[in-house]
Amino acid sequence: MTARRAAEDRRRRPAPPSRPAIPRGAAIAAGAVVALVLLVLLVRGCGEDRLSAEELRSEAGAICTRANAVTDRVAVPNAPSGGERFLREGLAQLRPATTSLAALKPPEELEERYERAVTLARQEVMLVERAVMAIDRGEDTIDTFTALQRQLEPVLNQENAAWRALGVPACVRR
Repeated sequence: MTARRAAEDRRRRPAPPSRPAIPRGAAIAAGAVVALVLLVLLVRGCGEDRLSAEELRSEAGAICTRANAVTDRVAVPNAPSGGERFLREGLAQLRPATTSLAALKPPEELEERYERAVTLARQEVMLVERAVMAIDRGEDTIDTFTALQRQLEPVLNQENAAWRALGVPACVRR
């Protein structure tokens, strides 16, 4: 009777869940991917993603050259009504360029000066954004442009000096 009862118990219990067999090659490939990801994270965590001074100058210069090529084609307005469009089109290039510049990892010896240049570039973007908002609120376009020029002048002078000191002339604003 005990054998019969054991057989009945086995029938009543649910079968253990079956796990699909992973082919050996797939398991090895998955392990290799995990190892590669860990290696990349380890290298990034150790600061190995810093650029050399020359790489920084080259990459920052390329970012600014691309942005300048597009902003130079933005049509200068011949009437105050085009002022907001002019600023918005410029911002469409300045924002991503500044974000790209901020993403670069300078070498330690240039880090402080580079961060200063990027901070000034961000300040430039912020001032232009404020001018766009002022025009949106109905403020006079000519007065807003005059105020913007007055506010931008010291920022641009400092920013240009920072880019020159870093050896990145392409980022010097005209």
